[in-house]
Amino acid sequence: MLHSPKACWGAGLAVLALLLAGTSCRRPRFPPRGDAAAVVVVVPRKDAAGPPKVIEQEPNDSPEQAQILAINAEWPVVSLEGSLSAPGEAKGKDVDVFKFLVPGSRLEPAPAPPSADSGRTSDDPRALARRLSLDIAAEGGAGLSVQILDEALKSMAAISVESGETAGMPNIAVSPGRIYYFRIKPVVAKAAKPAKAAKAEDVPVPACNYKLTVQIGDFEIADEREPNDTRETANPVAVVGTAELAGYHGWHHDQDFYRIASPEVLSGMDVDLDAVEGVAASLQVFDGSGGRLAFGKGRKGERLALRNVTVRAATADSDVASRNVYVMVRGESGYNRHQRYVLRITLAAPRLDAEVEPNDSPESATPVKDGTISGFLPVGDVDYFRYEGEGQRDVNFEVAFPARVRGKLGAFRPGNSQPIGAAEAEKARQTVVLPGIATLGQPVVLRVSQGKADGNANDPYTLNITSVPSSNQKTGAANPQSPVPSN
Repeated sequence: MLHSPKACWGAGLAVLALLLAGTSCRRPRFPPRGDAAAVVVVVPRKDAAGPPKVIEQEPNDSPEQAQILAINAEWPVVSLEGSLSAPGEAKGKDVDVFKFLVPGSRLEPAPAPPSADSGRTSDDPRALARRLSLDIAAEGGAGLSVQILDEALKSMAAISVESGETAGMPNIAVSPGRIYYFRIKPVVAKAAKPAKAAKAEDVPVPACNYKLTVQIGDFEIADEREPNDTRETANPVAVVGTAELAGYHGWHHDQDFYRIASPEVLSGMDVDLDAVEGVAASLQVFDGSGGRLAFGKGRKGERLALRNVTVRAATADSDVASRNVYVMVRGESGYNRHQRYVLRITLAAPRLDAEVEPNDSPESATPVKDGTISGFLPVGDVDYFRYEGEGQRDVNFEVAFPARVRGKLGAFRPGNSQPIGAAEAEKARQTVVLPGIATLGQPVVLRVSQGKADGNANDPYTLNITSVPSSNQKTGAANPQSPVPSN
């Protein structure tokens, strides 16, 4: 099962520098940057012998004709060289299918993973799985797609690779003693697509050579296990304080779901995602029914954080949809199948000095009074606060924004979209003030946002609220001053 308290994860990181059996690779570790975990990459040894090579043999265009890829438990990697024929060389579009038996003793089928609305925490059938890593390089001609099928010929995962490039799937969970299939097909470039009136079979597909490498290894305790791209296939995680996990942005728009059982008491969830080179990632938190609780998006190579996300307690009479919460990690741009991300999930008592997610609408606004509170504005985020003072008061809202955020403030009456005050920073790192907002004895909704394409998922903004009894007990006025630069 994919769960690891901090002590176990520390032990797991300690063995990352060890060689996997038969891989002939070194695993150098680079020092942490700030509070981020050490970056782990795999660098092949220059003096290492290559894996055994296999040549594709036709006919192999269906599972019944699939070519067998034999793998040696003492040398758990195989390299295949194949080609997809151009029209005229073979009937129709060429398809290559390969059959692969995972080394090890076959076990009885494990129970299916819990569905997205289940409250069970039964063992995940992937807990005892082995790790299959696949790389494919298209060496000219058409691009390729490769699909992994299970014994029932059900698709588990699929990726595409453009001509002249290499792609892969670094962490597919496969069961010992079971058979899997790899199906490789040509992919027509977008520019080569026919007009709407043309038939798909008339599209010219050039011949293409490819190299396929398949390797079997073992997962570590807290490793992500694919497929896990939906709530139904989410990896279960036991969170006791903080859980640390590792996964990959393995291919374009790879998304990974993690399932956490709802706590026994109302809690605040913090989620941290370390940066991976070349990848712009996003984080989302969903409730058991799929409703989004929090969202954050970063730039390439940027860490992400979600803070103080409200997780409601599961009770004995709760419906099954409220017994789990889900965290999704998604690669929005770029991918990296060699460097792992580190994900930290923490459950604790809700903090009173921080924004409470979700608060991206007036209806879900975080309630505030006089005092200081902090929040985050990752790319695309907006935060709402609801101020309720006693009686009629004149309120000053002051927000100090961090780097890469040109802040905006707007004040509104509940149920009215017309602002009663607004101010905007001219550049990042400024303090923006809305002075003298009259409550008129009613709540005031404050909207905190940012300029287009701005965002900072790592550094918080600070909202300071002060008030005095209103000097105008009837109408009140709101004349926001210009943004004040921070020192």
